[in-house]
Amino acid sequence: MFAATRSAPSTRQLLRTQRRWGSHAAHAPVNEGFGRSFYVTCGSIASAFLLYHVSKSNEESGSASWISNLITKWSPSQEVFEQRNAIHTAMMEKAASDRHLLGSQGPPEAFDIRQPDMMNAGSPYNVSPGSQADLSHVVAHYQRKNQQIEESRVARMKDGKVVSIYE
Repeated sequence: MFAATRSAPSTRQLLRTQRRWGSHAAHAPVNEGFGRSFYVTCGSIASAFLLYHVSKSNEESGSASWISNLITKWSPSQEVFEQRNAIHTAMMEKAASDRHLLGSQGPPEAFDIRQPDMMNAGSPYNVSPGSQADLSHVVAHYQRKNQQIEESRVARMKDGKVVSIYE
């Protein structure tokens, strides 16, 4: 215990002092060059200057330089850009008209029902008086429709066009 309390101030002192790794000796002489990037930059500037003067001398003689010929050879013509723009404009106009057409449509006001009982599907409670309409003609319509479908199915089965899974 006493050894620990006596070593605490010296430990704090050791933590405060900086470590010095350097020595007072001079470094050995090193031969440092400019490096590869310096020479690449100088070569690029010189070649760009030479290329500019060669292309300028051809233009002064009246003919286009080989660089200009190369650029015009690989560049698409103006007609190609006009065709692309016309096609793109037509597609965007069609998309806009479709968007306006579909955006102006609301949800369907009515939907087909599969059976007449669905007309009266709802809560029997909190029904205000006079809100119920006479739906007997609607029920009769759907019964006639289902009867016609059943008659056509039976006729197809008699002709042998449809095989029933129940027989």
